[in-house]
Amino acid sequence: MRVRALLALAVLDLAALPAKAAWPLSAELRMAADAASFAPPDLKRQLAKHREKLMEGVRDAAAAETGKRDAAAHRAAAVRGAREIAAGIRKRMPFWDVAYQVGGIVHEIAMATAPVGLTEGAAVEASKRAIFRGFPAEPFADPEKLVSAPLPAADARTAWDTAVTLDTRLLAWIWKTAGGDARIVREYPEAKGPYVVRE
Repeated sequence: MRVRALLALAVLDLAALPAKAAWPLSAELRMAADAASFAPPDLKRQLAKHREKLMEGVRDAAAAETGKRDAAAHRAAAVRGAREIAAGIRKRMPFWDVAYQVGGIVHEIAMATAPVGLTEGAAVEASKRAIFRGFPAEPFADPEKLVSAPLPAADARTAWDTAVTLDTRLLAWIWKTAGGDARIVREYPEAKGPYVVRE
């Protein structure tokens, strides 16, 4: 009897924990479009051509989300995804599949950067404009380093820009690692940013 009572209390304690902060699906879909804005041009064209698969990838990743992983686990998943996509491109993965998998990365970064206490109203307000902070001095460093950059994300406005920035940096890394032309990183250095995506 005592064990049952303790188990019941444990379940109640877990139920009382606040839900993990998450962006609404509409916000994640818009982040995906924003992230492509400063992607290497050839990859950007492919993502635009396969826009529906990109958005489907975001939707499916969000639908599968359990909310049980922390920010570090989401960042690690984004890195794994980036490595898999780069390897897939080298092996001639169809671009509809590339776009779909990029959608999964967008979701992982969105979950990693969602600020505590995020409300739908704050997400809507944050989505009204976006900036890209630029590419770091080492734009092709290991993706683990790219996603762990100490960028501000304390509120919805800054978290949005951080998510878009991290996604865009991973897109450039993927394209370069796959053998593509990623010279765009020289045009938008972090030191001269931020760069307007939408106003």
